[in-house]
Amino acid sequence: MTTAFAPAVSLSPVIRLRLTRRGRVVFTTLAALPVVLGALAFAVNGGGAEASGSASGIDLVSYTTDSGILATLAYSPTDVGSARFITVTPGQTLWNLAEENFPAADPRDVVADIKRLNALSVETLQPGQRLELPANS
Repeated sequence: MTTAFAPAVSLSPVIRLRLTRRGRVVFTTLAALPVVLGALAFAVNGGGAEASGSASGIDLVSYTTDSGILATLAYSPTDVGSARFITVTPGQTLWNLAEENFPAADPRDVVADIKRLNALSVETLQPGQRLELPANS
């Protein structure tokens, strides 16, 4: 009687990759890093472009239309030396600007002039917005 032996089969254990909590945090951080760096680079370059644009005599005016669309206009004032520009602070209104900068003039006329100069269709101002004031009102 002959006995046949089956060849020895080596069974290796199945290796399963398990992602721990710390691994998920590291993976998420590495995945988000390019997005954060891109946003930072965009923010830094966006500020530099604005500064270089105003130094060349070109001003950017942003306003919101009646339909809620934000529009930005680039223009070159005719006489940059005599133009007066202000930056809007939080809580400031066109009426306040008119009263502060032109106390002897009728605020309604000054508000209308500011809206016309800056192509404003609404009277709502955004903090940080740059506005041109009329030369004389």
